[in-house]
Amino acid sequence: MSDDAPAGDAAATFAARAQDDHDEAIRDLVVFGDAARGDDRGVHASVEVLLVLEEADPERERRLEALAETVGAEHGVVFEVHVLPAERVEANADHPFIRTALEKGKSYV
Repeated sequence: MSDDAPAGDAAATFAARAQDDHDEAIRDLVVFGDAARGDDRGVHASVEVLLVLEEADPERERRLEALAETVGAEHGVVFEVHVLPAERVEANADHPFIRTALEKGKSYV
């Protein structure tokens, strides 16, 4: 990761572009893990994202994953995007992955 493109900026860039193109379909966009805590240390930086869509949409999911790859390449980080429909998140709200991401992550939407 370059010094002029921190993971936080990559997350904000991804969130802004995702909202520009898919705002009506996104219920939550949360960045969690090292990047959200500021622990990336500039080594093998990754940005973990939980993206909750109002409803399942495989084509939209592919477009959002492609956007994450593009933004990651621009900022020198790797995005790990977990796209889930809202009903699945609600049905599994107590799952440690979902609970931790939503409670400890930084919400952009």
